[in-house]
Amino acid sequence: MIILDIASLQVVAALGSILSGLIHFFPGMVSRDPGRWPYWWGSGKILIGVTNAAGLCFDGTRLSMPERITDLFLLVGLCLCVTSLSIFARRRLPSALMVLLAGMLTFSVLLLLLGDRDLRLPLVVLGGTRTVFNFAAAWLLIGIARTERLRTAWVMGLLFAGSVPLFLARTALLLVSWSDPSWGATAQWTADWSVGIAIILVSLSHFALLLIDAERVQRSLGEQAGRDHLTGALNRFGMGRIESELRGMVTLLLIDIDRFKALNDGQGHAAGDAALRMLADLAQREMGTGGTLVRIGGDEFLCILPDQDEATARSIATRLAHRFDQAMVALTTGPGHPSLSIGLSHGRVHGDLGALIEQADAAMYAIKRVRHAGRPAAHAA
Repeated sequence: MIILDIASLQVVAALGSILSGLIHFFPGMVSRDPGRWPYWWGSGKILIGVTNAAGLCFDGTRLSMPERITDLFLLVGLCLCVTSLSIFARRRLPSALMVLLAGMLTFSVLLLLLGDRDLRLPLVVLGGTRTVFNFAAAWLLIGIARTERLRTAWVMGLLFAGSVPLFLARTALLLVSWSDPSWGATAQWTADWSVGIAIILVSLSHFALLLIDAERVQRSLGEQAGRDHLTGALNRFGMGRIESELRGMVTLLLIDIDRFKALNDGQGHAAGDAALRMLADLAQREMGTGGTLVRIGGDEFLCILPDQDEATARSIATRLAHRFDQAMVALTTGPGHPSLSIGLSHGRVHGDLGALIEQADAAMYAIKRVRHAGRPAAHAA
């Protein structure tokens, strides 16, 4: 039978927890997050590490006053870590989980303050309380992973989730050995392995929030690099990232603002910027969540409409042109306010929009030529 050295694992885990807690204070000094989650997480990890190390100084037979105080500080450390996770995740725990957590925490504190010197019941209750805390951490981390699609959050959430059944198994086995002493040796050995593996899993999560935050920042920078700062639409770089994933039938609307230069020259660039932002807002509103808007040039935009037929796309273009006209009448002064020329193309794509963009561009310039000739356009929006 392999004997697991729980004491050595606790020493390593305690040192790792304290070190990770101290390291979190450095990003906390420069963090602009109003919640200051690195300070909460770092303080919690330091308290957990110190209390785990202090626990090795007790003989494990009677619940002395120093041990009661140590366990109380452990609970404070767990509370700080869950608070930090909640701030970092920008979400609250479900009401049912909050009630369960508060109940277990209250019961543990009362037991530590008012209970007798028998160590068994506090050990079981504290194990159950720590299990609930780990479940809460797993719920918050998996919530981050699902909403923000961060891979590191999935890994860390699953690590915390994996520790939950292990802590539960340890608590159950301690109860078995308590009620039936004949199971004592087997239950203790199995419980040691359960808590040992749980310690390893939780130790791997010491830098969880720093890793997730790094991926979150990287994702944010990538998103910013792919968007036009003025209108919020994708730029060509951003379009390239989604273009490779397009498959099947796609409809494009290529939009150009007529008399845009006259607006800039006559009323200033602020009016031109306002017109661009207005167009972007109206286009995104008309397309809904299924469409994507790209600013491909100074006053040229592209609407990408996957799985939309030509009739629906033409209806979107007509409404967009009409609403833009109304907005420009209110926004600009003098005759000849800006209007839209919209070219439409429809076809099957496989990761490349080049051919469809050329067709939409040709349709748009055909509309411009018809308008300049003073004739009505069949496909004009």
